[in-house]
Amino acid sequence: MSTRPAGKAGSWYRGDPAGLAAEVDACVRQAKSRGGPFPAGKPLAAVVPHAGLAYSGAVAAAAFNWLVQTAGPIGTFVVFGACHRMALRTPAVWARGAWETPLGAVEIDAELADRLLAAGVGEADERPHLDDNAIELQLPFIRRLFPATRLVPIAMPFLPDAHRFGELAARTAAASGKTIIALASSDLTHYGAAFGLMPAGSGDPALAWTRENDRRFLAPLLALDLTAIVPAAERDSSACGAGAAAAAAGWAKVLGCRKGWLLTHTNSHEAASSGGRAEHIVGYAAAAFAAGDAD
Repeated sequence: MSTRPAGKAGSWYRGDPAGLAAEVDACVRQAKSRGGPFPAGKPLAAVVPHAGLAYSGAVAAAAFNWLVQTAGPIGTFVVFGACHRMALRTPAVWARGAWETPLGAVEIDAELADRLLAAGVGEADERPHLDDNAIELQLPFIRRLFPATRLVPIAMPFLPDAHRFGELAARTAAASGKTIIALASSDLTHYGAAFGLMPAGSGDPALAWTRENDRRFLAPLLALDLTAIVPAAERDSSACGAGAAAAAAGWAKVLGCRKGWLLTHTNSHEAASSGGRAEHIVGYAAAAFAAGDAD
């Protein structure tokens, strides 16, 4: 049994159980205060950001609150995540054990992981998950809001056909008879000198440029234009987890979703509310995908 430690606890989010529970609850309250409406139809998948909870937690909470309100009991989350530490050629599945959080461990759904591996959804490989924040930052929400739910973490490569892995995973999961939701963990545009992307300078022009660049990625994602999602991110430098987002979109489309629903969209400068001139900006969005029309 392989157990992944909560490597970002105490830095990206609170490291003590009571403090983390309060932090997650505060994020959910913020999400609820921004209101709905939610898409109609059976929940299938969501896209969430993965910065520290002080920055993107309320955005991620918008998607988790939607699932709490509409999904009912969830057996397993299949979480497609950006991979920041390794260049992958195929998805990497953590197939055994558990992932620790300060709120308790989230167990891996080994049976589903085996089904996915047998179907060709990547390879069993824990290395890309070590010290990566993309999937770990979803665990406080999962453990707090869905304490009995299990997990299959999949680190996704930045491939133009990444959606095909999501389609295959969805068909495999549907055949299992379990209630399974897909999550994709991706931040959006990384703007600033540290990222080598600063075409609009700083301040309000930089914020406006970042928002518009995010929209150029969100447009094909929400339209479920599967072959355009990763190329849009590559062309515009508009998402770090485009492969993960494409996989979730492919999952949703093959299960009957016709279009996505943007729950909320902001960025690190707005979320921090620290004032000052915007120079270092990361985009965050939460998107929902449900069966049938999202109207």
